[in-house]
Parts: sequence; C-alpha cells; structure tokens
Amino acid sequence: MSSTAMAQHTTRCTQDDWLMTADAGRGRNQWAVKCNYIKQTKADYLNADGEYVVFINGCNTFPHVPTGSTCQLFVPADANAPCQAGLIYLGTCVVGCYTPKQRLAFNGIRTAIEEAYQAHTSSVTGLSTESTRSLLKFSEQPIQSFVSGEANEEIIVLETADGRRLEVTQEHPLVNAQGDMVRARTLKAGDLLLGADGLPVALVNVSTFHYRGKVWNVRPLSTVKTENILDAEGLLSGSIRFQNAWADDSFRLLLRDSFNVSGL
Repeated sequence: MSSTAMAQHTTRCTQDDWLMTADAGRGRNQWAVKCNYIKQTKADYLNADGEYVVFINGCNTFPHVPTGSTCQLFVPADANAPCQAGLIYLGTCVVGCYTPKQRLAFNGIRTAIEEAYQAHTSSVTGLSTESTRSLLKFSEQPIQSFVSGEANEEIIVLETADGRRLEVTQEHPLVNAQGDMVRARTLKAGDLLLGADGLPVALVNVSTFHYRGKVWNVRPLSTVKTENILDAEGLLSGSIRFQNAWADDSFRLLLRDSFNVSGL
C-alpha cells in the first residue's frame, strides 16, 4: 500500500468511516457482497475477525465529514442499501478493542497487549472448560491472531472498589456478577462484575474519554466460548469473538454448575 493510500486508510478508520458496532461492520460487509465488491467467503472471514471493508474516498458519514477529509462518496453500512458503482477497495478496519496499555493475562502474567504482540507471545490465558462459577480454572489458549486497528471514539473507563481499572470500547463484552455477558456501554457505578478470582467486584466509577489511536485485541484459536473468556486487568472479559461472530449470542455462567453454552 502506498504512503498516500495508507494515510487515507488510517483516516477512514479513525475519522469518517469508523463503524463502532458489529452489526454495522457486518452490514457493510454484506452490502459489499451484494454489490460484488467482495465474495461471501471474504465477508464471513471479516465478520468472524471483527473487520469491515473500506473504500477509497468513501465513508458512512458523507456528506457530513470533518475538515480535511478526503471522503467524497457515501458508502452504506446496511446490507439493504442500494449498490453504488465505481468504488475502489482500500482495506479493512477493526470493530471494538482495548487501548494499547490494557493488560490481559498471558501465561498467567498480566501484560499489555501491544507488548505481548511485540514479544511474539503465542498463548493467552483463558478459562478452561472445567471451570465452574464457584471454582474458576484457567488454561493457556493458543492465539490465532492479534488484532489491531485505528479508532476514533469514546472509550469507557471502568474503575472498581479495589483499584482495578480497564479501558475498553463501548461494545466490549464483560461478565457481570450474575454470570451474564454484558456490553461496557450498559454499565454504571454500583454494578457488579465478576473478577478473575471468581469474586464479585463493584464498579465505583464509569467514565469516558475521547481516544484517537490504535486499539488492540486477541483472537484465541479456540472457538469454545468458555475458552474465550479472558482475564483483562483482573476482570472476566470476552474475546473479540464475542464482539463479532458471537455478538448476537447470549451467554451465562451458571452459579451452581459449569458454564452453560448449550444452544449458542
């Protein structure tokens, strides 16, 4: 990719074509399939990876674009929207992640995701299938890929009574004290999340700040939902699969038994 194209790619992802939900990303990809810009196999791959296609000089916000934008064409994020001819494929952007310094457990040690990537870390610590709500067990899950992309959005900061702090995008999935998977944007002070130690932990502050820059996530090789529950700054958090391929699924950790993933 040329330096000019690379600069425009960054602009598409961080400025005027940043799609913040899995539904919007899937809508864009299915629109691109319908209009013969990509194949269904490509869309399936992108949907599973939490990515969506972007086009040269195109964006979802046109004609409402910021000063300096190169966007000149409207590109839908709705599979039912009419096709537009003449668009040129530019690349892909990522939906939903952590800011770079947020730590996940790798080999049982909490490490910033970007640092783990730079160290060529090959596994991430996730719940094992033997885990129960009353007795969490962890095992190392081989990493299929590290995911990074440019973001320009409001980041949610979760702070707990015992000093834990986590910065995530708004659609980020976390496990609450009842064992349900919930989105970060739905949380408020006083809510209880489930810690990686198996104990409930209270949120004392939920705030936001505007962030523009790179965000990161990890995709375990496993497609077992339980093994995609990770330790993020001491809180149980769903992997990127819960933000994309499983975004519409429900998930609950039973209080008396093992993780219930039947029927999902």
